[in-house]
Amino acid sequence: MATSRPWCIRNGNYDEALDLEAFVSKISKLHPDLPVVQGLAAEVKKTVQSLISQLLQKLRSNIQLPECLRIVAHLRRIGVFSESELRLQFLRCREAWLSGILEDLDQRNVYDYLKGMVTCHRVHLFDVVNQYRAIFNNDKSGNDENSEGGLLFSWAMQQVSNHLATLQVMLPSITEGGSLSNILEQCMYCAMGLGLVGLDFRGLLPPIFEDAVLNLFSKNMSMAVENFQVVLDSHRWVPMPSVGFVANGVVDDTSDDVTPPSVLMEHPPLAVFVNGVSAAMNELRPCTPLSLKVILAQEVVKGLHAVSDSLVRYKAMRMLRGNESALFLSLCQAFIEVVHPYCAACFGRCYPNGATLISECQGTLDAVRQLLTIPARSNSSSIERKQSGAIERKQSVESPGTAVTNNELSADGPGLEINDAATTTTPPVEDDVSTHPPASK
Repeated sequence: MATSRPWCIRNGNYDEALDLEAFVSKISKLHPDLPVVQGLAAEVKKTVQSLISQLLQKLRSNIQLPECLRIVAHLRRIGVFSESELRLQFLRCREAWLSGILEDLDQRNVYDYLKGMVTCHRVHLFDVVNQYRAIFNNDKSGNDENSEGGLLFSWAMQQVSNHLATLQVMLPSITEGGSLSNILEQCMYCAMGLGLVGLDFRGLLPPIFEDAVLNLFSKNMSMAVENFQVVLDSHRWVPMPSVGFVANGVVDDTSDDVTPPSVLMEHPPLAVFVNGVSAAMNELRPCTPLSLKVILAQEVVKGLHAVSDSLVRYKAMRMLRGNESALFLSLCQAFIEVVHPYCAACFGRCYPNGATLISECQGTLDAVRQLLTIPARSNSSSIERKQSGAIERKQSVESPGTAVTNNELSADGPGLEINDAATTTTPPVEDDVSTHPPASK
């Protein structure tokens, strides 16, 4: 009999092992004076801990509700745990099983890890809550610690808090807007499913994903500005082949395709910047929180302002010759007339009426506009200097001491003499001559 009990435990025959334990306990009470019976009872008690450990280990594995019911029934029959302790042991074992599943996931791939975590909580956390309710639904003690609203609720909320904390830590590592959108969709589906057991946490997801979207968009815009600065610093100002021009960078709002204007190929620094902005917008479109409309528009304006400052700083620090200066000013004009409207149009595709938020911020272009107006003023002043120089040269050619009259004739040279009175007079008309009408015949 002493050897049959460990054999039953090793083979999973828990009912037989418990029957033997009950029989030995009964005969030990009937024959307290028999050393053989008491020795057998002592050996049986030593195997109780082995049985408990094996039952708890099975609770840490992937088992369904019927098996959970049998294990809890065996633990109750052993009687080593009170009802509250048994509930706590059940939740601890099931939590250890969930943690083991998450530990087996590969954390090096953030996207796959988050998908696996969401799936684990959506399926298994839902099952654990239902298992707990099915096993411990007959509690009538009224103890808040044992009731479903106490222990189970606290444990479940802790799991949800861990879920949200993991999202908050790992979402900034996502570098693709499509992946971010897929994780958000799965999280919403998971929260909706857990809502059937009172664990709907969809209202807690928007702030976490908004921070992730803002972080991703800010990184992409900063990268676009940095790449523009690198290309601008190493750019050689040589004429590029003309590839056409899109007037003022206007983009057709009725078309789904927003193609960068081909004129930007003549200005590689601007082309690099526009490519970066387009990449940032493409990553934003799959996941565009409406609450971030103004904030993300400010990020676009911030990037445009950084490009404007780079152009002004480049002009101040570099000595550009005539042809190079003309090419630089052409780039500045393309930035104002093409790049700025194009960025506004792209943002308008992500958010309704978003283009106006970019177009209204014309102050970012003032510094670049001043670069375009300075050459015009210098040209007008040079023309005035040329005109004044021509007049001075003309006056220096004329001989000194010679005055010029209004009719451009010299006062000292020969001229026409004008008499004050006429030299001849006409004879006076006689007033005594009378005229008579002819006589009639």
